[in-house]
Amino acid sequence: MLMGYSSFGPVMVAVMIFAFALAIVVYFIPSIVAYARRTQNFLAIFLLNLFLGWSLLGWVGSLIWALLDEKKGYAYMQVPVAAPNNSSLSPQPRAIMTAPPTPSSTAVFCPHCGHAVGPEDLFCAHCGHALRQPPEK
Repeated sequence: MLMGYSSFGPVMVAVMIFAFALAIVVYFIPSIVAYARRTQNFLAIFLLNLFLGWSLLGWVGSLIWALLDEKKGYAYMQVPVAAPNNSSLSPQPRAIMTAPPTPSSTAVFCPHCGHAVGPEDLFCAHCGHALRQPPEK
């Protein structure tokens, strides 16, 4: 006797619902990964996964994008080594501040703006601050 569609028992219906739910979770793994990593392009990854995830290329592409996308909240900024000293506004040049010496070279920074300058520079190329007195002629 052949089983008809109307003769599914409650166990078979539960198995089918579980299998369907598992398939949905597997289908949206790239979106789940993107959400868990709080990626910047979560919405774009989700839409790619939703509309093109049925193809293997779309699913793998959205998964790779979710894994490679940078996280939110990171800001890259340059922190100056020395803060400017605005307490004395005299035109006299201040001493050149240097970072701790490394075995290969010594880094020199402008005491006014904190940008790197050459050890022989008289003025900072970034802010124009006098680094030392010009040599006497």
